[in-house]
Amino acid sequence: MQALLFALQHYALLGMVLLAAWGVGHLALGCVGRSAPLATGLTTPFAVVFGLGMAICALQALAVFGWLTVHAVGTLWVLGLLAACHQLVHMRRRAPAPASTWPAAGFGDRIALACLALALLSVLPRPLGPPLAWDELMYHLPHAQQWAETGRLQVNPWLRYPWFPYNFDLLYAAALLFGNDILPHLFHAAAGWLTAWLVYALGARHASRIVGASAAILWLLLTKGEYDNAYVDMGVAMFVLAAAIAFVHWRSGGRQRTWLAASAFLLGVAVGSKYQALGLLPFFAIALLRHDRRASTLLIATASLALPCAYWYARNAIATGDPFNPIGGPLFGFTDWDAADHQGQFADLRRNAGRPSWLLWPALLAPWLPALRQSAATRGAIWLCGWMLLVWLVSSRYPRYLIPAYPLLALLSVASVLHMLARVPTLQRAQAHPVARGAAWLLVIAVAVAAMAGFHKQSKGIAATAEARNAMLRDKVRGYGIWEHLRAHPIGRIYQLGVEDSLYYAPQPVWGEVFGPWRYRDVQNLPAQQMHRKLSSQHFDALVVDTERVPGLVTQPAFGDWFELLRSDGSVQLYRLRTPVAP
Repeated sequence: MQALLFALQHYALLGMVLLAAWGVGHLALGCVGRSAPLATGLTTPFAVVFGLGMAICALQALAVFGWLTVHAVGTLWVLGLLAACHQLVHMRRRAPAPASTWPAAGFGDRIALACLALALLSVLPRPLGPPLAWDELMYHLPHAQQWAETGRLQVNPWLRYPWFPYNFDLLYAAALLFGNDILPHLFHAAAGWLTAWLVYALGARHASRIVGASAAILWLLLTKGEYDNAYVDMGVAMFVLAAAIAFVHWRSGGRQRTWLAASAFLLGVAVGSKYQALGLLPFFAIALLRHDRRASTLLIATASLALPCAYWYARNAIATGDPFNPIGGPLFGFTDWDAADHQGQFADLRRNAGRPSWLLWPALLAPWLPALRQSAATRGAIWLCGWMLLVWLVSSRYPRYLIPAYPLLALLSVASVLHMLARVPTLQRAQAHPVARGAAWLLVIAVAVAAMAGFHKQSKGIAATAEARNAMLRDKVRGYGIWEHLRAHPIGRIYQLGVEDSLYYAPQPVWGEVFGPWRYRDVQNLPAQQMHRKLSSQHFDALVVDTERVPGLVTQPAFGDWFELLRSDGSVQLYRLRTPVAP
């Protein structure tokens, strides 16, 4: 019962946030697309996405000026809810909308939609657990935590990637202002669900409900591991897809430049969230110049693109000389990193390179199917997917970095497979056979069983009470007991070795990193006396080390003469630097 109440409370809170975003986004779209509105199925999810982009811009402005406070964020939320109420009242007073031109849902449509609903159900518990994923604990949430505590967009040099663009993480900072670290998971998950909604609407509009529902299910399946963390990849995918929708609508809806501005703005939110989105800018520029070369159009697009992302790149250029710090180091010079750090980062990406899921490979058939190429929107999706795949292949081949391409690849894959199957005469005749209907119901039952099993398994990760949360964190987070002790008993300036994946729970700042001026390799291979001398010269008072990840460090001769063991938590140990004895 406690878990149920916990889930209902957080989903109600998420619903209120998304309602506020919809209110602002719908109000803005009333101005943007008054003469050329989006199709019915796309309007609502697109309005929520656009509202979230506007909220991120507002949070960025507040944080830049040092006004990121509970009162300021609360005021934004209330204004969004008032906008939503205004829009709902306005919609009730308007003339009723014309009847939908979509045909009534057939048997296959209902089966596909039932499977989609079950797939959504299976991931609902995933975001409700406490933060446990590596990158969210290492830098996503710690950066957001610092902005929430200080109320400003300060650079946190002791954490990894202090110069990255962090648009989407501003939503996490807003949640942490209220002491809620479940909402960051829900924001990232909501980006995935909104993307699924957009995918379904696109598939239903340009092909059929079966294509839309199947592509949305494929998206949920491919990203199922992303719903329990506070990364940004699904947020980037959401904004990239929405930007593509707005661009196609601009191109096909009378060239109303407000839609081009909306597209550029949404792409700018993505570019301000992750460096990988920069790879889309050449494609966007080429597509724009192909359709409109007027200077005023280019100015509108550039200004709209820069609005949500220029701060991050201008800050980096002014402070470090490298707008893409640290990735641009070889070209602009290094600041915190050195050449070895840069090489190590890309070597790590190469070690973890992989191929796209085999479920996406049928998208390669789409360019060769004339029935799909007839649609201008499909041709645009093919070109965009081809560009994103090319950039991904030459840059990283790291599987998670391809997530922004998944929505369109899923649509193309499903459309290609279903088109090929529809050409098989035996399958065409079998569709109306009672056996086929029975098999369809068996499919729904199988999906329901799998969904309920996944729902039950993921529900075990919900920690509804403070006691359950602490017990889970002690069990799953390396060194949590050490950080818990240090929060209660501060010890001074701390250097850590090998415990970067739990820094969110540490008393900040805690220094020590794989990359940058506090890199491990400058410390961990030193003899005990030299290590003590180096750490003392940098004014450190304590050392936290994971003895499994850094073997041999604490067992070297004379280590105990220079470092005093204070506390252990599994393989993680806390040492105080001893005061040197005068000769």
